[in-house]
Amino acid sequence: MAPTDRDHLSTLTADVPAPITGGRVYRTLLWAVLITSTLVNLAASLVGADLALHLVCGVVTALSATALVLHGLRGRR
Repeated sequence: MAPTDRDHLSTLTADVPAPITGGRVYRTLLWAVLITSTLVNLAASLVGADLALHLVCGVVTALSATALVLHGLRGRR
């Protein structure tokens, strides 16, 4: 059976990735902040840094984790 125009179009659109939305960028940035602040806190623990650095990293980690949870819950609605 010869392919039709309709078959040709369906194969072209099957490989198109999903568009990048603002929500995906926001979630990616939040994950990057969460991982970075966790790693900085770990490194600060290893080198014996000041308590203030640990507190700042902890607050940033907690805020980014909270924002990720809230973003995930809002996305389910």
